[in-house]
Amino acid sequence: MLPTIGFLALGLALPTGPALAQSAAAPAVPLGPNPSECEIQAALFGAAGPGCPPIVMKRPPPPPVATASPPVPASASTPAPAAVAVPALPGTPPDPPVAALKAGLRAAFRIGFDFNSARIRPESRAVLDRIGAVMTAPEAAKARFRIVGHTDAVGGDPANRALSQRRADAVADYLAERHGVRRDRLDTAGMGAREPLLPKKPKAAENRRVEIVNLGG
Repeated sequence: MLPTIGFLALGLALPTGPALAQSAAAPAVPLGPNPSECEIQAALFGAAGPGCPPIVMKRPPPPPVATASPPVPASASTPAPAAVAVPALPGTPPDPPVAALKAGLRAAFRIGFDFNSARIRPESRAVLDRIGAVMTAPEAAKARFRIVGHTDAVGGDPANRALSQRRADAVADYLAERHGVRRDRLDTAGMGAREPLLPKKPKAAENRRVEIVNLGG
């Protein structure tokens, strides 16, 4: 519950409906302690930006999805619907912004905080500075992001959720104040220990993280 080093995630406290579905759309890529701007771009957008070498992020497999019941065969007396031809629209649609291409991608970052505090440790500011540079790059200028704080399972749920929320807010404030990321582009959430990165090891340090979710433009 009270880690000195943690990971930060993007989100809304107790998300429901579409917000919760967005949070679980894709597993987070756990980035190392010192990711480059190119690695951050590849994790959040699905491709590195201009001037970066090709980067392929190894994403965790998505959780299993329950199989749907087989469709009920149509009655012999009910004819199958005929195919409908849809004419193509004239012209070629413009390419969507890079940030919107892979909306729903998320990355986990290891951010250090003081003990039982939302004060960001100095050694973690360099990583947040790279995240700020990625968020303010021209190709991501219209993207919105969700910052979600996570803890391990040590301690009670109310305290874990409150601490993770304060840390998510601290990261959003840092990005807004130091890098000029508009605050209306940043949602925050504290999930506590409710979404462990390692479900079989709920008290592991890897579960203490901050995740950032690309919400698209």
